[in-house]
Amino acid sequence: MLHYKKFLGGLALSLLIATTSAQAQDTTTTPEGAQPDLPGMLLIDFGFNFLNNAPDDLETRIWGSRGFNVYYLYPIPIGESKFSLHTGLGLGFVNYSFDGRVTLSDEQDSTQFVPLDATTYPNLRKTQLTTHYLDIPLEVRFFAKENYRGFTAAIGGRVGRLINSFTKIKYEDGGTNEEDKFKRRYNLNPWRYGAYAKVGFRGITLTGQYMFSDLFTSGEGPEVNNYKIGITIGLF
Repeated sequence: MLHYKKFLGGLALSLLIATTSAQAQDTTTTPEGAQPDLPGMLLIDFGFNFLNNAPDDLETRIWGSRGFNVYYLYPIPIGESKFSLHTGLGLGFVNYSFDGRVTLSDEQDSTQFVPLDATTYPNLRKTQLTTHYLDIPLEVRFFAKENYRGFTAAIGGRVGRLINSFTKIKYEDGGTNEEDKFKRRYNLNPWRYGAYAKVGFRGITLTGQYMFSDLFTSGEGPEVNNYKIGITIGLF
């Protein structure tokens, strides 16, 4: 985990190079309106995360609870059909912005949502949990036309490994904007797994994802999981 930032930077650079190569190929060797002739798909998705089975007094802010994934999928055709199996590798960035004066604490026997002291944080602006995952997705996809054109739909799942987590508290003190960041594991489940579905046209789909795994390790935190609603965009 100490070297995860270098890993993220290397993966991001690789994706940038792949995207640049795809754009160059698209302008020189592929007809207008077609996808680059590359053995895979580079995808990004953006959505909003929601906690399921959260305590009654805990709510999240929709806009602040954003999530972002970037991943590469390699296609495996299923015979001569319009279906294909896709698997690959990706990164998941998940935020939970709490609506209220609460944060996470792991100072007791288990991690809990606890209130923030009004004296320490007099003018609270934001309090959130951020998690980063290394994911392996697997999906079955349908394309109505060749070269990823026309109507498309997919169902699949992903397994992810937690590689980073921290809480962040933003507040104003004496007219100055302050930020406290606490990098801890907070008894978060080191693994996540869930299912998702997509439907759309060409490289843009509506996406819904539900995580079956609990957010925290069993017996070491609140029994909550999460789901996400958003869009997925295919870069090539």
